[in-house]
Amino acid sequence: MHGTLILTDYQSGGRGQYDRKWTVDPGKNLTFSIIFEPKNADRLNLLTLACALAVQESLEEIAGIQGKIKWPNDILIANKKICGILTETVFIGNRLDRVVVGIGLNVAQTQFPGQMAEKATSVCLESNEAISREELLAHLLQRIEYKYRQWTHQSKELVKEVNGLMRGVGKWCDIEINGDVLEEKYKFLGVNESGEFLAMKKDLDVQKYTYQQIRVLEDPST
Repeated sequence: MHGTLILTDYQSGGRGQYDRKWTVDPGKNLTFSIIFEPKNADRLNLLTLACALAVQESLEEIAGIQGKIKWPNDILIANKKICGILTETVFIGNRLDRVVVGIGLNVAQTQFPGQMAEKATSVCLESNEAISREELLAHLLQRIEYKYRQWTHQSKELVKEVNGLMRGVGKWCDIEINGDVLEEKYKFLGVNESGEFLAMKKDLDVQKYTYQQIRVLEDPST
């Protein structure tokens, strides 16, 4: 059913893009999925980014944390991941039945296993405060509902807001597609109103990409 929220206090088999494992401590984070039933299957990349925008706005308003959206589905604080989003579709024949947006947000976790200690962070670590998961979730769901309405009505303001918080926009960078790095550098221009990834070559030719198996490999120090 449209708008259904599925919330768990602990995920033993959480996963992200490329089936990467998402590890959480019980009772310390927010792991949930929301079911949407849009009329068609276009612009779903933009829906994922709209949810990411809702997460970042909630982090800033509730905890004073300013992060960046990393294409296509992460929130980073500096170079550390605080939130991951995975969007999956369910079709019946050729008809889109539903879209499931899964969100994992590190809230109160202070230690991460192995190499994740250098790659992950949490609301608690960044704000140095104890943040109520219930309060954060309530605020976040309101923001997601608002962003979904913007997405449904094809709001140009939504695209502008997403690009304003997208990591690497306006920078020359390497681009990787399906694991292969393209030979020349591109300027990352963000996304358009269709949710397409935009990258400009040095000859000013703009390339559009509609799928998520593309990564921006910009130098985070620039």
